[in-house]
This record gives sequence, C-alpha cells and structure tokens, in this order.
Amino acid sequence: MSDPLQLQDKRVLLTGAGSGIGRAAAISLAQFGARVCVTDLDGAAARNVAEDLGPSARFHAVDATDPVSVEQAFTDLDAAWGGVDAVVHAAGIMREQGADIRDIELESWELVLRVNLTGAFIVSQAAVRRFIPAGAGTLILVGSGAGVEGPSGSIPYGASKGGVNGLAMTLAHHLRPHGVRVHNFAPGAVDTPLYRNSLRERVSNGATPESVESFISGSITPEAVGYCLALLVSPLADALKGNISTR
Repeated sequence: MSDPLQLQDKRVLLTGAGSGIGRAAAISLAQFGARVCVTDLDGAAARNVAEDLGPSARFHAVDATDPVSVEQAFTDLDAAWGGVDAVVHAAGIMREQGADIRDIELESWELVLRVNLTGAFIVSQAAVRRFIPAGAGTLILVGSGAGVEGPSGSIPYGASKGGVNGLAMTLAHHLRPHGVRVHNFAPGAVDTPLYRNSLRERVSNGATPESVESFISGSITPEAVGYCLALLVSPLADALKGNISTR
C-alpha cells in the first residue's frame, strides 16, 4: 500500500480529538496508516471517533489538566503499543469572547489558562518522559494566531495561546539535542464547534449577529488543518524545525 507520508503504523496520541481540529487530525493520520489514540474530556466523543477509525484505534477519556488522567493514557499505550512516536495536543477552550477585561472574573481567567496552557505543559511533560529515553519523538501543540501574531476577541484565550507559543519555542530549543521535534501550529480561525460557540458568546456580549458572519466566512475547515498536522507528524517533515505559524 502507498505510504506517501511514511506514517504507516506510527503511534500517535491526540488530545481534544473528540471534535474539531483534534478529530480531523485523528482522521487524517488514520487515513495515512498511523495508529491513533483518541483522547478527550468527553469520553463518549472519543470513543465514537475511535470506532469510526476502526479496530486499530484506541480511545481514553482524558482531562488534560490532570496529570494522573494524562499519565494513565500514556501508560496504556506503553503497554499496548510499546510507547508513542508523536503527540498532537489539540485540547483547549475559549471563554469571554468579546468581554471587557473589567468584566472578566478571575475564575474564568484561571480556567482558560489552566486548560490551554497548563494542560499543554502536563501533556508535553508526559510525552517528553517517553521521547527522551527513545531519542526521538514529535510534539505538536495546537496554538493560535491569537496572542501570537495578532489580537484575540477573548483576552484569556489570547493570553493562554501566547503562553503556548512560548512553551513550544522553549521546548523546541531544549529538546532538539534529544532528537525531539516540537511545533506550535497556529492555524488561525477554524470552523469548529469551539469557534462557533465563541462567536455566540461574542453576540451575547454585545456584538450583532451580522457582525460575526464575516468570521465564519473567513475561517478554514478542520480537515485542512488535520492534513497539515499529519504532515508535521510525518518523518518527511524532519527539516521543519521549531515553530510553525500559518495565520
């Protein structure tokens, strides 16, 4: 069978893969022959995606902010597959779209930072504990142009994704000598359930429905992003070093 991206039997764990970008990446990777472990806070959604991908796929309900939950998924793959070759961290949330900083509660700020930034750290830590002894591995953090190359409609979200970019840049430097590739993939506006929910919140915070239509029309599909992530996982992308931004 043709294997254009050299992904046949590559072992890949994805977070936030029950929907949106993570789901699209899981589908793309499986299409190219990778073995995929679908994880999501919504265990039922993760199971549904894995079942659609076939018997070689696995799934776990994983809370990316809980080190024990994350470690359990990795430990299962250590036993079932002998480890992982790549991790795609797509789990994230958006809150306070269109909100004034004066109206944002500290609890909401801390939730977004915990899921988007601390979650990226926890998943990265579990992955790197496997990659360094193996002398190889690929870690992809799904970031955003928001907070990296431009502003965001959500202050906590923009701040958290700026942090993810910084985490990826730092890890890329620290891990390159160990044979580990790290990328922050920042695709910009993607038409996902997360994005549409954020636009509804923007309307509830005062924007008109007509004013958010341009955001949807200017967005890209999750499938387009999924194929890009599959390419980054591929060993053919070894010449790509450090961060990737596409906004």
